[in-house]
Amino acid sequence: MEELLASKAYVSIVDRSPPPSHLLTSPSIKYIETDILSNPAVTSAVDATVAWTRETKAPLGGVINCAGVGTAAKIIDAHGEPHSLDLWEFAIGVNLTGSFNLTRLVLKELVKVEPEEGQDGERGVVVFVASAAAVGVSF
Repeated sequence: MEELLASKAYVSIVDRSPPPSHLLTSPSIKYIETDILSNPAVTSAVDATVAWTRETKAPLGGVINCAGVGTAAKIIDAHGEPHSLDLWEFAIGVNLTGSFNLTRLVLKELVKVEPEEGQDGERGVVVFVASAAAVGVSF
């Protein structure tokens, strides 16, 4: 985040929790409270971000997916009880479906961006951030 701001980027933060208060004072930060599990909420957040890019004249440059939850549990616990299906569906909803949904809705807008000059004609980037908890996991 700090590097984006240092490079004069505008950043729309789409999250259920607000960023640190010092970031909210920046005119180049827009926070949109969003439930990543709600398609209407994500659609609204993307629409609000696109409207903000028009207001600020800042180009839409991509999406960085950082949403993620960990739900470590055994399939069958020490008491013979199965892993909670609700917990499983929550993790899949946030980590996979939510990130996919946000990406597809942003891409709908990125294809409208004028391509950059150069051989690849880039219109923006899509980044998926993995949790540090995933590093060093062994089976």
